[in-house]
Amino acid sequence: MLQRDNQNDREGSLRRYFEIVTKPSTTGPLLLAGAGILLTLFSFSSYWENRNTEGATFFALPLILGMGIAAAGIISFSTIETRYRSSLEATHPQPSDVEVDMWFLDSMQSLLQHSRNILNLIGSEREFSDPLVIRVPTLAATYGIHAEDLKWQKGNDNRLRFSVHKVIIIYLTERHLAAYTCDFNFIRDVSLNESTREYHYQDVISVATYEWSQAFTLPTGQKLSTAQIFRLSVASGECIEVRLENEQLRNMTREDAVPTIVADQAVSTIRAMLREKKALAIAA
Repeated sequence: MLQRDNQNDREGSLRRYFEIVTKPSTTGPLLLAGAGILLTLFSFSSYWENRNTEGATFFALPLILGMGIAAAGIISFSTIETRYRSSLEATHPQPSDVEVDMWFLDSMQSLLQHSRNILNLIGSEREFSDPLVIRVPTLAATYGIHAEDLKWQKGNDNRLRFSVHKVIIIYLTERHLAAYTCDFNFIRDVSLNESTREYHYQDVISVATYEWSQAFTLPTGQKLSTAQIFRLSVASGECIEVRLENEQLRNMTREDAVPTIVADQAVSTIRAMLREKKALAIAA
């Protein structure tokens, strides 16, 4: 488990929460110990039966070998158990699912305020509409985010939670569409790879979600051929785009309860605003 020198208590708690400790297989050591014990018993029995004969020395070496094999298996088993218990203890105490959810909501509220500030939205524009937020959890390699921070965990409530999210926040103001995008690291409570864009409504040519077909390989080595994409395009050729990774996350976590990312409501709201603004422009 990664530990930074300057991490605060909350970050430490989240690192413990998202740390998944998997117990290594002990089948090999147990089989080794069992084989050693059987060899030891067989050799000892043979040695005892022939202890007063010249053949007794013949069984001494297998006896010693069997004891050595059994000891190696037992030591290996004990080492695995000790390391597993030590790793498990390092993940405690853990915050509750409710605490984690509260921290995440606080982080999202702070991110919303940060997005308004960085977009330089004035009071009247802030109050025009609630922001449209598309938040996509990801386990894919992300620039600036340590691989150790790409985590997921299934809580006691059977809900999956993720530590890294791709975030798009869209504001529909009277005069324009303003968008803020970033990669948000929940564990460290920081946003990276930020970008801001502002478009006049007449410049927006399309907003949609669609299926994208292309062969690509996940970090797990598994190949997928389709993904759902949210895209907002403007006349200049620029676009705001994010891959909705529902199916990919199911394959990577091997869990069916991956939170479904729905962007259709954002698409509908933006389209309604575009129709309204373009109708006003034509009427004028």
